[in-house]
Amino acid sequence: MLLLNDVKRILTDMFRTELARKKADALAVFDENSQADFFERVPQDILKTVSDKAAIFFGYEPRVFSSLDLMTDYAYAAFLHGRKLTFLTSGSTGTPKRCIHTLAMIEEEAYGVAPDFKGVKRVVSLVPSNHMYGFTFTVTLPHALNVPALVLPALPTQPWSDILQEGDLIAGFPLFWNYWARLENPFPKGVHAMSSTAPCKKEIIDALYSLGASQFTEIYGASETGAIARRHHSTDAFELFPFWDVSLTDDQPQIKRKSQNSWLTLPDEVETTQGRFLIPIKRSDACVQVAGINVFPKRVEEVLAAHPAVKACRVRLMRPEEGERLKAFIVLNEGYTQEHLGIIRTYLAQRLTVHELPRTFTFGSELPVSAMGKDADW
Repeated sequence: MLLLNDVKRILTDMFRTELARKKADALAVFDENSQADFFERVPQDILKTVSDKAAIFFGYEPRVFSSLDLMTDYAYAAFLHGRKLTFLTSGSTGTPKRCIHTLAMIEEEAYGVAPDFKGVKRVVSLVPSNHMYGFTFTVTLPHALNVPALVLPALPTQPWSDILQEGDLIAGFPLFWNYWARLENPFPKGVHAMSSTAPCKKEIIDALYSLGASQFTEIYGASETGAIARRHHSTDAFELFPFWDVSLTDDQPQIKRKSQNSWLTLPDEVETTQGRFLIPIKRSDACVQVAGINVFPKRVEEVLAAHPAVKACRVRLMRPEEGERLKAFIVLNEGYTQEHLGIIRTYLAQRLTVHELPRTFTFGSELPVSAMGKDADW
């Protein structure tokens, strides 16, 4: 189910992700001509970060390699020995959570989702393969369907009419599809679209169908569980994949793989209908999605509140009409003015990820509250 070339691709995606976090040349990783001397050019801090994450992912003692080929061989050997992979959550609250998936679980999931994609002749991957969604649907699903995978940067402005062909399944994410819809890119005949990592808005799903998508599939899942359910239209509930059992005896439904005994709590508060259909209501862990990445506003508040200029603050997700990033409200300590915003931004940039950084800042003499004394928006 996992081949040597798959391992090399996963490692490449790890480098690409870390380079993007540092605003470095992430696209260079796609250049076959540059891979030979890639390890000589990559910054040492990124090399160490990826080496540590790869050791966790494939299950071996951390070490730094001199080439991508050596790293690939070592990681593949470790996987064949341990027959499991460890995915990491985003870790926006501090320490990322480790989610172990055995080879049996990986195969069960791949062949469990495959019947939904009969007729697919090629998977076009725009998502990192070291994340659970990308791994399942762009690494193992092609094996289950016995079709090739084409890996491309997630650039909505590519010449898609020349790239895509009938029978393609494009594995994307909500932010990418949002730009696709804005650009009004038409789909060639017989091309399927797929999304996950965050809820896809109704207007985006409807727009993709109006632009000619043969079928749209939205995947509901998590790093801890893998793929849980899917839907095809904006008005549909999510239907559980057949390898899941569901328990409706408690207030909040629980699920378990049919091959296992342990029950799991869903990552969201949901409503259930017709037994195996779910309607997510809201995250149960105060997490929000920024460009498909889990972010915890409370964690950002804690970092912002630690700056000496900040007396009090609030951080929340923008309203839909404002954008798709975080925004912050700040009450300043005496002796500081709004002219210190540049210093605050620099402080945050040194401590937060790109997705955690607030896009806009509002200042006031006190935090905004409603007439009932509860937190208010601004």
